[in-house]
Amino acid sequence: MGLGLEQELLPRLIDLAGFKSSRLVGRSETDESLLHESGTPERPPSTDAMIRVVGDSGYRAFVIAKHSEYGYLLLEANKKRKGGRHFQLPGGHVDAHEISQYGIDEGSRLYRLAPIEFHSGAYGPQGVKLHETGRRFFRLDISDVDSVQDLPPATPLSMEDFRLCLSREHTGFRFQKSPAKAAELVTLHSGGKSSLAITLYESSQKPQD
Repeated sequence: MGLGLEQELLPRLIDLAGFKSSRLVGRSETDESLLHESGTPERPPSTDAMIRVVGDSGYRAFVIAKHSEYGYLLLEANKKRKGGRHFQLPGGHVDAHEISQYGIDEGSRLYRLAPIEFHSGAYGPQGVKLHETGRRFFRLDISDVDSVQDLPPATPLSMEDFRLCLSREHTGFRFQKSPAKAAELVTLHSGGKSSLAITLYESSQKPQD
């Protein structure tokens, strides 16, 4: 996967859209998930402004990836300090040096990722507070063409016909159709902020009366 960020935020996921290899690289965790090339067109030039290298940003960036049929994509990890087996959203902490080290540049196809503007007021006071924690979230719509076909990939724990190559950090992955269940599964991730992000994002997708 790859990630384009707001102007004040460093990229966290690498080479997703239209690239076979993608990385979620960070100080404490690395995911080298591989996705199939989607065949999408070149990104528009306007996305060049999405990348800006500053120092140690202190930000974390995460992707809410959702398959139209299977639901939310969640990565499984097993860490003692987090109570053992738990699920995560792709993403994490980024340092500026990772831009050059892992190939994030203006040529990356980042346009598939859409920033979720939690600070806009549309998500209420909780959204603003979530933004103030230094976490940034992006939406990514995935489909069957993103499934890996030419490598020995992992099969989802939820048994859908979708393949993904995982890093050593992650022990598996799954899809979850229920937003409430997906939010529950990532409760232990990033201090519960990933859970809140899913809840707030999903509430914004419901038709307004």
